Amino acid sequence: MNTKRMPIWVFLLWLVVFECFLVTGIVLVLMYAPSPSHGPIITFVALFALAVIASAAFRLLWNPMLAAFPPQEVPVTAKKKSFQSFSFGLVNMGLSINAATDEDYLHIEPILPWRALGAASASIPFTAMTPSDCGRTVKVDKWTMAGPKWCFEKATKPPTA
Repeated sequence: MNTKRMPIWVFLLWLVVFECFLVTGIVLVLMYAPSPSHGPIITFVALFALAVIASAAFRLLWNPMLAAFPPQEVPVTAKKKSFQSFSFGLVNMGLSINAATDEDYLHIEPILPWRALGAASASIPFTAMTPSDCGRTVKVDKWTMAGPKWCFEKATKPPTA
């Protein structure tokens, strides 16, 4: 998993600049737009901004972390659950991952709205995971992945010397 990922500080700097423009736009709407149109305009702008921010987070943070683990076909015999919570590195995907496990992989697929905004699916081999003592987290390369305990049951412990 050697894919280059944007440093978090660059993403946060971009986010602050974007939010400054957003707030400036909202203030200008409040100052110069006719009063009855404030609500609809601000609502549309806020929803659009939410979609832009989520899409940027997926494409710049989530996807590069999972690029080394392309999605594999999920067998019909796989154990599956929807709306599971995962975090990978600094990206938290609470109640928005459909997960499945088979003999070799943990398959994670973001829910449809997140996929529409650019969030990628992945199949992470259990051999790439180093489980922790608590059972709800594993190390995948240099990232810590947290999720439901049932998803990491097949992760293998490294051999002890």
